[in-house]
Amino acid sequence: MELKLFPAGAVVPALKEFDGVNDGIVEFAEIYSPYWLDKMPNAGVFAYTVGGLSAVETHMWMTLGGGHELLLKMLAPYNVVPIEGTYYPPETFLWSNKALKTVADLKGMKFRTAGDDGEMFKQMGVAVVAMAGGEIYDAMKRGVIDGFQASTPSIDMTLAVHEVSKYAYLSPVRQPTDYTMLGVNKKVWEALTPGLKKLVQELYVATGITRYGKAMTEDIKAIEAIKKYGVIVEPASKEIEAELIKQAQIFYDGKAAKDASYAEILKSQRDFASSMRGAFARY
Repeated sequence: MELKLFPAGAVVPALKEFDGVNDGIVEFAEIYSPYWLDKMPNAGVFAYTVGGLSAVETHMWMTLGGGHELLLKMLAPYNVVPIEGTYYPPETFLWSNKALKTVADLKGMKFRTAGDDGEMFKQMGVAVVAMAGGEIYDAMKRGVIDGFQASTPSIDMTLAVHEVSKYAYLSPVRQPTDYTMLGVNKKVWEALTPGLKKLVQELYVATGITRYGKAMTEDIKAIEAIKKYGVIVEPASKEIEAELIKQAQIFYDGKAAKDASYAEILKSQRDFASSMRGAFARY
């Protein structure tokens, strides 16, 4: 089996890799469920939820806790076979030019963020601003925004945002992990022998573990470099974490009340987290 790799955008438009695999334009690609929301409104919950499953918990839920079956159910109308899985460390909770100790400190601030957590921060009094990652530096420097979330500490450093920020807050609550999959065209997958299928599955999982370890190591280095630059790096306050989790539950419960399929996925995740954490909390 020979695999020929292409960079994003070389064969199909960037972020449209799922469509390329589904249509048979490419035989396989790394795919990310939030990019499928135009077709599957419930897809984003498989990547991460605020205050939700960690990387290890996501892997266990997907492989042993029923997540994969729910994913297959959602993908049934499509020609894409999902292969688990690759995970990333938590993203930086928030960068800010103001100390953030209480929920009241957030009132009236302008933050660059996106996705579900943007809606949650709005409920906490934040004005949410949408902008491309490459625009964050100038926006912070000119005071157009007061803070932002972008990515993990090591990736944030490539944007040089530590040069225009006074504080960096760390916490796994906002985005505990980020989960991507290998998507294979169904016809291509079915043509593989059982041995090759097993090889692809095992190697992709192993690659994901290695990638996670490398990313975590780079984040640790980046955090130390950010501190040396003079940025104040602290854990996010417990009060702000708790309020974000509260708003997340309200947000997700609201979506679940309107969509039985979404409710099924959310309940499966929560039940798995409850049973796993309940069994191993003392460890």
